[in-house]
Amino acid sequence: MWPITVKIYWDPWRNIPVIKPKQEEIDLLYQLKLSEPGDARPAFPGDIEKLKAALVYEFGTASFFTRFMEGRFLLLNKVPHWDVMYEVVASGNVLGQLYYDPFVSKWRFRPTFQGTYLAVQENLVEVVKADPPYYSGRVVSKSYSTSSRLVAVVDAKGSIRGLGEVREGEGVVLVKTFYDKALPVETSNKPSTIADVLKYNEDGLNALEEKSIKFLERLGRRYSGLSRVVSYSGGKDSLVALDLAVKAFGNVEMLFNDTGLEMPETLKNVEEVSNHYGIKLHIASAGDIFWRAVELFGPPGKDYRWCCKVTKLTPIAKLAKAAWPSGGLNIVGQRAYESLDRARSPLIWRNKWIRHMISTTPIQYWSQLSTWLYVFKYKLPYNRLYMHGFDRLGCFMCPSCALAEFEEIRKVYPELWERWEKVLIEWKNKLGMPDSWIKFGLWRWLSPATAKKRVARHVPDYAVNEWKKEYSLRLNHNRSGLVPITAIKANGNFVIKFNKPLVPSELADVFIKNAAMLGFKLVNEAPLVLEKNGVEFAIRHDEIRLSTYTTEAFEDCVDLIKTIYRMQGCVRCGSCVLWTKPGSVMLTSKGPTPRQTLSESEARVYIEVCPISDQLVEKVVLSLILDDYRAFKRKSRRHV
Repeated sequence: MWPITVKIYWDPWRNIPVIKPKQEEIDLLYQLKLSEPGDARPAFPGDIEKLKAALVYEFGTASFFTRFMEGRFLLLNKVPHWDVMYEVVASGNVLGQLYYDPFVSKWRFRPTFQGTYLAVQENLVEVVKADPPYYSGRVVSKSYSTSSRLVAVVDAKGSIRGLGEVREGEGVVLVKTFYDKALPVETSNKPSTIADVLKYNEDGLNALEEKSIKFLERLGRRYSGLSRVVSYSGGKDSLVALDLAVKAFGNVEMLFNDTGLEMPETLKNVEEVSNHYGIKLHIASAGDIFWRAVELFGPPGKDYRWCCKVTKLTPIAKLAKAAWPSGGLNIVGQRAYESLDRARSPLIWRNKWIRHMISTTPIQYWSQLSTWLYVFKYKLPYNRLYMHGFDRLGCFMCPSCALAEFEEIRKVYPELWERWEKVLIEWKNKLGMPDSWIKFGLWRWLSPATAKKRVARHVPDYAVNEWKKEYSLRLNHNRSGLVPITAIKANGNFVIKFNKPLVPSELADVFIKNAAMLGFKLVNEAPLVLEKNGVEFAIRHDEIRLSTYTTEAFEDCVDLIKTIYRMQGCVRCGSCVLWTKPGSVMLTSKGPTPRQTLSESEARVYIEVCPISDQLVEKVVLSLILDDYRAFKRKSRRHV
């Protein structure tokens, strides 16, 4: 599935990973067999604590850790899971998977065949004999005499066939059947430290560094007239990119986006890094816009990212236009192994919203292990949250986070989580949701997405398919309180009825100005009738009536709906002002108001850059009107 994957080799004698083996030594090493993309990282103290706790929970003792992992250089490779799961690598073998189980609020461990084989050899796990067939869910024994939660299931010949879980009242249930029975590779099994790993990876690391610096130097010559700006997030990847940029260019500037949702340690690290390099720091601050906007939009979701538009895109674009009006070369810490989108990303690109900035990444093909070795080699001032076991940094309540990550936030920054939980509780009550909506993070999706359904299967009191009820309540309880009730196409007409007046008298003048800018002509003021392309749009109290239904007329109607919601729900993010020509639009108590006539293309930008248009109307309002939660994917939708 991945177009590019990481290759990590293992030195069996030194018992360490190798990022780039020497040609004369490659036959003495072997490549780790990791799940794609294989972007493993070192295990840190916080990870070790979770691993030990998981092993004690499964086996009643940490002897598995003591025998096979203690003192070794451990790697964790993140793999697909409905929450969080890592492959645990020790002494060149994937010994098991460490994963978070939100239903018991614990980290758990499942040994692989290699891990089970070694545990059986060392008498670290109980053995249960069972006859075939072997399949997950089968009770292989009614009786058991062990305090361990996990046991090895073997056949009559003593061959390991699977992993059993001891369940009270059931017996031993087969939870994993082994098909790949490759024996563990042999290594010296001797202890190793980060110093050992750095020593024998020095040449490979130097080669990566030299190639990245030369790449930046070539770009510097090509774009010699542009300012050098490094986007720093507080994470390790942007830290490495910053260090490489300083080595390549000498003088650079640093840009940090403070979304208002950052963890205190990240804010501290930004200042520390700026002082460490002695470079100018620019902060694109979103202020409290998120906390104001959530009252209108409701909780953000993986498929409902209004938050990124108001806390990231707009503040960054506003600062970039002011600080570097002539353009800039923007260096970011993006890597191909973070996501499939980034794996397909070019090395040089322009963001369509910040066209005057040219972006690039000098570490696109660096592995996570390589970036960490670089950080340790040069003793760079990295964010200490990583040592707690944080795998990603950024907005503390990002819907893209896993439940395991929220649990870490709750422990390390309880006051932050308490503030967000209060918001979730308010929306839970507004939407009539069960407590499980918060506990199992079901708020992280707006639509009944596949991933949401996967979680909901374990939550009997949540009805994942009642999305229309949830969407209606989101609109009913937000600032506008405007909900579409019915949409009927009959006798050539199309009527959309709402629960309350669409254009109150005090907003009529602003609405007409916005509509005129979008190409609508005023036919009558009372009742309000507009015309465009031969179709009349009558807005009478709580309904919009189209004289003729066509796809084009429907999309014109969508523009009017977006205008109405923008007037009644404007959160003053400033997006519409930022991306229109100076002086053409202003924000008032009546919402965005045109001051000048815009061209057709400018008017399209003016309406579509608004997160109310792009997210609330497209993904909530139109889903109800068209009775399809995928309405925003319709072919006729207009884009900027």
